[in-house]
Amino acid sequence: MKYKEFELIGSSFKCDKNCPYCTAKITRWPSVEDKFELLEEKLKYLKDNNIRFRYFIFCGNGEPSLLSFEDFKTVVEATRKVDIFDEKRLQSSGNIFYEDKKLDLIKDDFIVEITRVSLDSKKDMEILEYKRDYINSDNFKKANIRLNYVLLKNKKFEDYLEEIKQYIDKYPNIKTVSLKTLNLNTRNNEINNPYSKWIIENALTKKDTDDIINFMSNNTQFVVSDEKFFDRYEWIYEGVPITFYAKKLDYGYSNIVYYGGELVDYHLNKIKLKKEV
Repeated sequence: MKYKEFELIGSSFKCDKNCPYCTAKITRWPSVEDKFELLEEKLKYLKDNNIRFRYFIFCGNGEPSLLSFEDFKTVVEATRKVDIFDEKRLQSSGNIFYEDKKLDLIKDDFIVEITRVSLDSKKDMEILEYKRDYINSDNFKKANIRLNYVLLKNKKFEDYLEEIKQYIDKYPNIKTVSLKTLNLNTRNNEINNPYSKWIIENALTKKDTDDIINFMSNNTQFVVSDEKFFDRYEWIYEGVPITFYAKKLDYGYSNIVYYGGELVDYHLNKIKLKKEV
């Protein structure tokens, strides 16, 4: 049985960014003991049940590269001992590029996933509230990069596409670009916090999906749509995939989350594995 993602989500809210749309702050999961030492056992359990995944996502309710080196290494080595993933990613604020030992540990078999709202570092740093221009650091060039490009309302679709092309041309280590709309609230859909309100005022959301797909399909080389996992669409520019998950399906569909030593869904319910092989 193939699932889409296995997400390891740490419970620390430590981060060197202060994004105005922070998903972790919208959902605010309860703090727990991470129990990373149990990860290998859980992965073996999934393997014994013939479960594989397209992606392993090393992420958190904060910045994962701020974990201790020991915890960081425990997670990475567990994914190597139990290989049930087609691709492995680390989601980072950019701090990983200032953590030499941790970057060296993952750079050969993990893709580093970064999220930006602008090619202009000054503007990106101002909106997402961070202080170091990681994209122009020496270490940035050592990693294979997945760029999550957040679509804001203050640009035309033509401007989005032009900036994406500039990213790809300027940084050849960007292996894929993911167009991102923002979720107003991933748990209860209530707009009861400043982060969701910022999204309404400033970002494209799921309701803009059809416009995004139509523009990209009419202005780039359309390659594939994959509705089995999250309504995934893909286009190509200069050999680099540009992907978009339409999010028409329920949030968390075909995902398993490791949180506090347990396998859960996005509502923190314990997972019941599908029996098909």
